[in-house]
Amino acid sequence: MRALFEISKSGLRSAERSLSVTSNNIVNADTPGYTRQRVDKTPVGMQIEGTNIGLGVNVSSVKRLRDEMNDVLINEKRQDMSFMKNKAKVFEQLEASMASDSGSDIDLSISNLLDTFSELSTDPQDVSVRNSLVSEASQLTAKFGDISQKIDQNSELTRESASRTIDSVNELLIDIDGLNRSISQAEAAGNPDNSSLDLRVRKLEELSEFINFETQPTDSGAFEIRVGGIKVLGEDGVSAIKGEINDVDKIFRLRLENGKTIEAEGGRLGAEIEMYESAIPDIKNRLDTLAATIVEEFNGLHVQGYGLEDSTNRNFFDSSFTTAAEIKINQEIIDNPRHIAASDVDGEAGNGEMASRIASLRNERVIENRKLIDYSIDLISSPGNSLSSLNSQIEATDSEIQMLQAQQEREAGVNIDEELSLMIQYQNAYQGAAKVMGAAQQMYDTLLRVLR
Repeated sequence: MRALFEISKSGLRSAERSLSVTSNNIVNADTPGYTRQRVDKTPVGMQIEGTNIGLGVNVSSVKRLRDEMNDVLINEKRQDMSFMKNKAKVFEQLEASMASDSGSDIDLSISNLLDTFSELSTDPQDVSVRNSLVSEASQLTAKFGDISQKIDQNSELTRESASRTIDSVNELLIDIDGLNRSISQAEAAGNPDNSSLDLRVRKLEELSEFINFETQPTDSGAFEIRVGGIKVLGEDGVSAIKGEINDVDKIFRLRLENGKTIEAEGGRLGAEIEMYESAIPDIKNRLDTLAATIVEEFNGLHVQGYGLEDSTNRNFFDSSFTTAAEIKINQEIIDNPRHIAASDVDGEAGNGEMASRIASLRNERVIENRKLIDYSIDLISSPGNSLSSLNSQIEATDSEIQMLQAQQEREAGVNIDEELSLMIQYQNAYQGAAKVMGAAQQMYDTLLRVLR
């Protein structure tokens, strides 16, 4: 008789727990990061005089239906996606800095300056042409300075963003450490903390947006997190990340509290550091190279020529300033455009040979075996070209992420129809166990009446 009561009691508990878990699945069907759960049950029995007697059912655990390897793969792809998206973001800013909507880009400014030298060669004594030449040169130097300033601003913004990203990474590591402790305590008590496990999955997803990392589960259920093979989170707590910046040499190091350096090669932080250390300085160096070449080539010819008023040889650009940020016209030329050297012979005011030779720089391969205009066009278009390549990679990676997410959704997502079907099944099981309990009660009452 006692066995009937125990069997029915275990059935009621099992059905009640199953209904509770199924109900929780249904109400969390649209909760981001929620993993559907199932009750694991085991039959209970014992051997009596060589016979196995069933004693009902036990709820052994409530497990999460999730493919953890799929989570690892998704996070790896997210790291790649975030890395590419944030590089693309900086390249978009650089593209806007290099090219203007009006079309008055640096290649056009160089072309206009050369055209004006060509015009001067046909009429070297025309002062209005000389004034136009000073104006075109001023626009070119201003364009160089404006682009250089914008590139520096992009570098500064990227550096500041990287510092903020480090703060976000440290905050997430602290959050995950707290979840690790809750999960470990629950595991030790034999009652897994599924809510904390789901929340940790979401925190790891967020972390994958910021930095590349690898996870390693421990025996206690916690996760170790390593960046570039260096542990930043373990059972002993978090090693906070700090940024060490050398803005002169464009070096951005990541160092842990224990003194170890780590390399961020993925996520937003990896992209920001790479752009700050490599991509932005490369574009700035190429712009400076263009400016220095123009100063060198124009001055190299202009200093051999003669102006209208005297035979004193002068540089066209100030030779003391050769970077894009500093390039400027020789002040003597600005003060008196008649000093522009159009002639290659002293005393021949109508000779425009030197101006013609300067105009011919358009066709000379003077910079990395390329013409000035070709080099400047390539420089202007380089951020856009990089952006186009990244967008293609982003599109491909996005497809891979969607495929992995669909696979995970099939495993971990809640299907309302399936849960409602299970709810009916568990309701019927509960009713069946209750009927067993009722039948046992009737038998017990009958026995008591007979014994009286």
